[in-house]
Amino acid sequence: MQTRKERILNDKRKKIKARGMAAASTVFAAVIASAGFSVSSKEAQALTGTYKVKHGDTLYKISREHDMTVKELKAVNHLKSDTIHPGQSLEVRTERHTEEPFNNETAVYTVVPGDTLWGIAKRFRMNVNELKRLNKLKSDMVLINQKLTIKGDISKIKAVITGAADNFTVEFKNGDDYFTLKVPYGTAQTYQKMSGKEVLVVYKDGSLIDIQ
Repeated sequence: MQTRKERILNDKRKKIKARGMAAASTVFAAVIASAGFSVSSKEAQALTGTYKVKHGDTLYKISREHDMTVKELKAVNHLKSDTIHPGQSLEVRTERHTEEPFNNETAVYTVVPGDTLWGIAKRFRMNVNELKRLNKLKSDMVLINQKLTIKGDISKIKAVITGAADNFTVEFKNGDDYFTLKVPYGTAQTYQKMSGKEVLVVYKDGSLIDIQ
């Protein structure tokens, strides 16, 4: 059985491998557009072809391994539900470069000690000016416990906190699947104290926004 550190290391290796493969394709953008999603012309998409579903796979797990969201994966494969079965073939992507948010969902993030506006924007892959406009900020200063609206491809999932992976990463478990999310440096140990608790995880681009 893998240790937490081994799971996290393997997860990072998969992400690096996925981002390192590139095969330009306009098919993905066309499928997404036909599914009713808004896709910027500045987006460069890449598809690898197909992925064969294995026992224990979920749409969430497959989407994370191929740098996609569940919504994108379902749209590309014309899936109307989250149900998949072993042996099923799915179209997946290895790389995506986006200059605009995939959608306009929002969530609320609470500022913690050590946070800066630049750091928050970088963690959630937002432009600082965009973050300021969205929250009607006149300066770059943020205060502890201040509420900030985060915009983009927001995901929510029920999971159990397994503990801190390091000073800026927390591991969660959803069913038989483990996944990690980035948190502000030095705050991960706070989640270690909540190990074993089931929560609703709200996140964007691999970074935790909130737990409920």
